[in-house]
Amino acid sequence: MTLNDDTMSEKKKRILVTYIEAGFGHITTANSIADALEHLNDPNIEVIRKYTFKDDPYLHRIEKGFVRDVKWANTFPWHNYIQMAATHLFGIHNSLPLVVNTLYRRARTKYLKMLSEIQPDIIIDTHYLTSFLATQYRDMIDPHVKVVTYDPDNNVHNWWNIRVDKFVVNCRLAFHEALEKDFTREQLMIVPFVTRKEIMEVTEDKAYYREQYGLPQDRFTVMVAAGGYGKSGMSRVVDALMRVKHPITVIAICGTNKRLYRRLMRLKNRVAPRIDLRPYEFVNKVYELNRASDVLLTKAGPNAMLDSALMGVPIGVFYCASPIEYKSMHLFTSILNCGRFFRHAHRIVKWINDCVVNPSILDIYVEAENEVRQRGNGALQIAQFIQNYS
Repeated sequence: MTLNDDTMSEKKKRILVTYIEAGFGHITTANSIADALEHLNDPNIEVIRKYTFKDDPYLHRIEKGFVRDVKWANTFPWHNYIQMAATHLFGIHNSLPLVVNTLYRRARTKYLKMLSEIQPDIIIDTHYLTSFLATQYRDMIDPHVKVVTYDPDNNVHNWWNIRVDKFVVNCRLAFHEALEKDFTREQLMIVPFVTRKEIMEVTEDKAYYREQYGLPQDRFTVMVAAGGYGKSGMSRVVDALMRVKHPITVIAICGTNKRLYRRLMRLKNRVAPRIDLRPYEFVNKVYELNRASDVLLTKAGPNAMLDSALMGVPIGVFYCASPIEYKSMHLFTSILNCGRFFRHAHRIVKWINDCVVNPSILDIYVEAENEVRQRGNGALQIAQFIQNYS
């Protein structure tokens, strides 16, 4: 390697995008930002994707704990409400440092060692724990590194670390909540919702995707999903849809919930002929099935609601796993007007019956979703900011 090659290599900016599984929304948004960075084709930056909690067995156990916690919240909503309330016991800015410095002390040591080996110039996080550990790496090891955090939720909860260099949010609600939690205006950046590039590139209509997946063209189609784990009362909602009195297709996305998938596969051959039940396991391009649908019934995961809005498919929310999801539900249903919230399954059944008879009642939601799509993809704005950030 020549001296000039060395110089060029030294100038290349190392951008680390971290991944942790705690629900799939953090992973999806991290991927979207990494994809946008790579799409820049900038020879002066190197994008490093790292599942930071998977390589080390001890860190992986921590990650499995997060997965269990999400599944608990998706089964017992009081679980996450108690957790959020507990953050006030020691002060909203002290709870996470206390947990990391006690329960996760060994994990912190391992995590900082891993970051030292990577030597990033910029660290991009989409989860509060990786964000906090990144600031500890900056403060304890490399003061030149920049920590950029994207909050994939539509609000700012108490676990987010106010010591990041840049905190990126996707709506005014989150922006104002961040200010209330002591972020400075200089730290904050607001962008449109972050989504996958391929979702923004979808141009085919529902008829195209119904043909691709062998779905009936002439039936009202309802997709039911509850995040990647297929919980949150999804089974109850699918059962309720069997009582719809008109011919419909029901797409049930079971995710990693194999027990639910097996149960629905047995059920599909026993339901009334007017119900065409189509269970699926985890689907990578689930937005295609979303696009093929007339309505999405879902828990209030921000990414699920966003994807459906970008596909122009009205949303019916049936479950909020936490105060975080409740605020996201309020944003998408009451403020953006992309759908409705239902506390009881029998009201969902009535709504679907009404929609089958008069599909035009969904038009108001579709019009609102078109406005969401016109805002563009926040991942591109984040990538362009990172490109020039130092």
